[in-house]
Amino acid sequence: METALSGVVQVFVGEWSPEYEALSIKATKQTTSSEIVECIIERLGLVDVNLSNGYELAEVIGNAVGQECKERRLGPSECPVALMLLWPKMPQHEYYRFYLRKKQTDYLWSDSRFPMDPQLLKDYFNRFLYQPRDKEYPDLCQLPDLNEQTLLDNLRARFLAGNIYTYVGSILIAVNPFKFYPIYNPKYVKLYQNRRLGPDIPPHIFAIADAAYHSMLKEKKNQCIVISGESGS
Repeated sequence: METALSGVVQVFVGEWSPEYEALSIKATKQTTSSEIVECIIERLGLVDVNLSNGYELAEVIGNAVGQECKERRLGPSECPVALMLLWPKMPQHEYYRFYLRKKQTDYLWSDSRFPMDPQLLKDYFNRFLYQPRDKEYPDLCQLPDLNEQTLLDNLRARFLAGNIYTYVGSILIAVNPFKFYPIYNPKYVKLYQNRRLGPDIPPHIFAIADAAYHSMLKEKKNQCIVISGESGS
């Protein structure tokens, strides 16, 4: 009886083979990307020096029209089958794929004054691609993937955490809790006085009001806060 979860890893190799668009490799949850690369190189019959060290796998996320939007190079010890388990089960507007890539050089930036460590880039994209699913954002513009579903999920997560206000840039979204919230007392008035809109303090109607007040003082013009809700007011 097998203890390791097995699966098939599809790797797109069109750039390196005129015959195949992609190859399917049987692997387990413990199979590393370097082992899969060696298997692909052998099956394609690529001839080069240090073949196993010359290529690597890349995880690519594309959109519905086939454009590659995000790419992250896998480390030699990463396990593609384990990564596939993190992919959405039925993505509607994007695709997730592995590609065979030529390994990048140690420094991607040729200007010696600004050497760029590729590991730093990998770490950055890793954090970008794999945002915690349970994380909520006070500003919807910060969402790594902005669509109707992620927007609603973020508003719901914030509401369940007791945060009824959320920014969209300089716009404030308020979700009616239909109960009293003790966030309109003098303590909160003082908290939001002379404070700019931003991540330093939580979203609040007092912040919008204070921003409008200071814009009036600075521009010497009347300011208007438009409030619209379910009633259309």
